[in-house]
Amino acid sequence: MKDFDSKLNAFFLSLNGRLQSFPNIVAETATEHFKERFIQKNWDGEAWKPYKNPKREPKKGSLMMRSNNLMMSVRPSLVTSSRVRINAGSAKVPYARTHNEGLRMRGVQYVRPHHNSNFMGKGKRVQIQGFSRKMDYMMPKRQFMGKSKALLALIEARAKNHLKTR
Repeated sequence: MKDFDSKLNAFFLSLNGRLQSFPNIVAETATEHFKERFIQKNWDGEAWKPYKNPKREPKKGSLMMRSNNLMMSVRPSLVTSSRVRINAGSAKVPYARTHNEGLRMRGVQYVRPHHNSNFMGKGKRVQIQGFSRKMDYMMPKRQFMGKSKALLALIEARAKNHLKTR
């Protein structure tokens, strides 16, 4: 009977150790999945919208990966036994939410009076009066974070594999 109790205790201690490492597995898997979206340029199989005007497309880098600041800002911010939170964005990357959710920007832009040193290509310095212009721009949604069936399946597979290996 004592042998059975010791084996049962050992099993539950082992199981407890494996279960405690689950939040780290979830955080690592989710972070990898979200960063992979920048390379694949899609979300759940739906491709990101390309640039509206291909002529204005930057020569260096690719869509949403010019400096990699946004991708590198994706990291776990909270990992506890009951909760895992992954954040993107920082003071250096304030535009993370705008890209992930899309945003319609409307407003008025005020331009201060200034000098143009080569007005209309004539090489003359001209005083430009201050003016205002209306802005209406739609930033397309290029989601890289959120709930995903593929991510849940990946987490489930890693969790099962983790339980089997130990």
